[in-house]
Amino acid sequence: MARKRIGELLLEQRAISVAQLEAGLSAHRKSGQRLGATLIAQGAITEATLAGALSQALGMPQVDLAAVTPEWAAVHMLRARFCEQHDLFPIALESVGGRRQLVVAMSDPLNVPAVEEIEFTTGLKVSVRVAALSAVRGAILRYYHKVPVATASGAAAASPARPAPTARPRPAVPAKPAPAAPEEDDEEVIVGEELPPGETTQRTSLAELIRTREEQRKQKREQSAAKPKPASGGGVLDDLDYLFGQAREDPDRVEELERKFWALMRIMARKGLLTNEEFSRELDDEDKPQEG
Repeated sequence: MARKRIGELLLEQRAISVAQLEAGLSAHRKSGQRLGATLIAQGAITEATLAGALSQALGMPQVDLAAVTPEWAAVHMLRARFCEQHDLFPIALESVGGRRQLVVAMSDPLNVPAVEEIEFTTGLKVSVRVAALSAVRGAILRYYHKVPVATASGAAAASPARPAPTARPRPAVPAKPAPAAPEEDDEEVIVGEELPPGETTQRTSLAELIRTREEQRKQKREQSAAKPKPASGGGVLDDLDYLFGQAREDPDRVEELERKFWALMRIMARKGLLTNEEFSRELDDEDKPQEG
């Protein structure tokens, strides 16, 4: 997935001006609301403009959630709270090349951390569709909270019908976002959010270190693919076998386990559960030749 930000894409598509982006960024940093939603609230763009620009720039198909009946098997793969936090909605399970994928409608398809977390927790590859923000929130209300929602397109479904008597007393579509404390994990650079150019933090530097190590591992694995493997190697793969309870005879399984490992590292880094020193120490120790 492209590692650009929404602001950059909208500028490239000439959907907004530099002045509008700067105003949006200023309001976004104060409110904590996602930049796309902020620009819509300011009247700089419409939901249709945002979805169309993202779809065209990223080469991702759009989906009209009002015209789609989601698969309940897909809906049950994700929790309502997670969907509300990231403004996304699971709509289907599909098979591509013999492997199952989870189709997810996202108002912010550049939210890579959310995609990675879905892939880690479900074990499925995510296939992203671009959808309007109000449609995503309306689908969450309708299918997770059983709250009737008007299907009129374009207007914000944020004024959905009041909960029916049998519905939960507190319909939970967050008016984005919750107070700053719960969103503390998102204070760092998340693709789709904005920080001043060149600004880094401890967590963002760790994220870059993890990406670098991951690429080094891939290159090392590719270079040694033709070499005979020792009967017992130890190291990261054995740890993955133990962690996920999987055998590693199948090369595809090895690749899947390594992908889960790196996704877990990125999640831990974003949540502040891992430091640069801890990560480097463990990886460096694992790289040392085993004695005996």
